[in-house]
Amino acid sequence: MTVVAGTFVYDVADPIHPRLVCRGANTVVHVLDSKAIAYTRVADGHVVIVRRDIATGAESQVAQLRTKADPFYYYGPSIWTWDGSLEVYATSGIPDANDRWVVSVHLRSGVADTVLFTIDAGPGGLESRWSPRPILAFSPDHAYLAVSDFGFAIYGNNIRIFSVADRRQRFVTASSSSGGTWIANDRFVWATMSGALTEWTPSTGSKVLRSEWWYGATSTADGRWLAGTIFTRLGVDRYDNSKLRTLIVPMGGGAAFTTGLGSSPGFVTSSVLWYAEEGPCAASGSCGMDITAPTGTIHAFDITNGTDRIVTFRSGESPKTAEGFTVCCMVSG
Repeated sequence: MTVVAGTFVYDVADPIHPRLVCRGANTVVHVLDSKAIAYTRVADGHVVIVRRDIATGAESQVAQLRTKADPFYYYGPSIWTWDGSLEVYATSGIPDANDRWVVSVHLRSGVADTVLFTIDAGPGGLESRWSPRPILAFSPDHAYLAVSDFGFAIYGNNIRIFSVADRRQRFVTASSSSGGTWIANDRFVWATMSGALTEWTPSTGSKVLRSEWWYGATSTADGRWLAGTIFTRLGVDRYDNSKLRTLIVPMGGGAAFTTGLGSSPGFVTSSVLWYAEEGPCAASGSCGMDITAPTGTIHAFDITNGTDRIVTFRSGESPKTAEGFTVCCMVSG
């Protein structure tokens, strides 16, 4: 199974003809195994983790999180491990006379709660389809945490990596990102807002991996393949996004793949990637400054044979919001 956009759980035994297993609302879902998922809900004013058996529907509460359903005090994104042993959340101070406040980002491990860093935050800012995107992710073995300031303050301009064991900041760079992914227990890859695909490891620090203009980065669970939306680079800080493509590259070297017009890729299996087809905007001005937009069609690209096919969803099962917007294909779980 795989989770698309945090709430759509699909059986992808046949990734061309997937089956919607369940759909969440106002929650985040993780796949535990082929038989169960974990998700969050509010109980008695607290956010709790619930385990659900897919076959029987039986549910049990796993853990209570520190964060609460309070949008004013508990501020910004949060993440948790399915057993509730680790949690990252943020709290917000009271705005001062200049309408600014301090956001404190916490790491909780069991009963121990540590403030990792604080951010001087304030109102304002403008977000678009190609704005920075938050990073907040534990490494696969939960030894490290990657986090960007942007998720907690719209002008936040740092990417940080912490050691979970001792809470020490092991890396920081003053730049924003369009997204990143762990490709091993100690290898994190992200795309900077200047398009560079960058890697960090504790032994070598950071280095640029590729020079195309990347927007976002996703990987297979084994870290052998990376993919992202690619703009046409026109210079150091200039790009053309009128002909968006998805680029798929092997981490161990070898031939890369480039799709047709498309964006927002996500691997649903170790060898198949879904991406959103792009097409001309339906009406003048309907896409703002963008020339293309997702058409609502989802493609499946198979890296074992290089085939690109349209995904066929059963009626009412495609990953769309209540307003009809396609929200593919960021994958988790």
